Amino acid sequence: MRKISLLIVVCLALAASAFAADGDNKKPKNTGTLTVKTSPVSYPVRVDGQFVGMSGVDDGAPFYLSPGSHRLVVEFPNGKSFEEDIQIVKDRKNCVCLKYVETTTEKACPYNVRVDGPDQIPEGDFITFAAFNAVTGAAVPLNYRWKVTPESARITSGQGTSAITVDTSNLGGRTVRAELDVWDDVYAKQCRQMNYATTDVSKVIIPQPTAVRCDVFESKAFDDDKARFDNCVIQVNSVPDGQLYLIIYQGTDKASMSRNTYDKLSKRTLDYLVKVRGLDPRRISIVRGGRQPLKTTYELWIVPPGAELPTPQ
Repeated sequence: MRKISLLIVVCLALAASAFAADGDNKKPKNTGTLTVKTSPVSYPVRVDGQFVGMSGVDDGAPFYLSPGSHRLVVEFPNGKSFEEDIQIVKDRKNCVCLKYVETTTEKACPYNVRVDGPDQIPEGDFITFAAFNAVTGAAVPLNYRWKVTPESARITSGQGTSAITVDTSNLGGRTVRAELDVWDDVYAKQCRQMNYATTDVSKVIIPQPTAVRCDVFESKAFDDDKARFDNCVIQVNSVPDGQLYLIIYQGTDKASMSRNTYDKLSKRTLDYLVKVRGLDPRRISIVRGGRQPLKTTYELWIVPPGAELPTPQ
């Protein structure tokens, strides 16, 4: 805040000289003299509401007035003034000396606000940015205005308060900056503050689903094959929308070329999985693999949604 003060010295002295301009050295009859001196510079002088000239600096500026009471006003900057009723006596001098002193008194702001937030957070989580006032016991309420970048960052709650939450969805690999403009309704001109905090948003890497081999075995008796199928059916049922992917490698021995051919085994296997095990046929794929030496061989895979299909050898 700024405080203005005046140092005033009034001196009276005998003189010989009435109302006239500053430069008139001839004193009118039946008048007294008022001299006005100011420092550090010259200022406007009014007598009885009329502008009569400027004050002197090194020497007092003379003004010749009729005897009696007169209202003296010396006008200073910032609307300040010296006002006094001056008694003028014939043939006497009334000397007014004024010093204009302007002092500035600094007062600490009633708030010193910082903004805090986490250094890093995973994508999709909510960031909380909060403002803390280092000055305790401040009586004047504060106003808060937040701005976040990038533009895709979204304040979900807290605008206008000392803390906000920001949604980080789709912001992986970027930095969120929260800027705070804070002020009050009393000291805003001198104390208004802006501060910020940043948080890095780490990109969440979602693992690509992969197919898992459930079993691989040579086809012997079909009853033995069914027991191996049952185990994989249980596993595929535990994977939502998972697929049972069977690769049949045609063997070259006599049994494989006669009763365990790809065509016979694929039809028999599909019937068992659908009719006996109740597996949705849309979740079953049976493909032909390359030729295997000796016996026909099954390779069974559990394929979750989005995973690449196994490649037959």
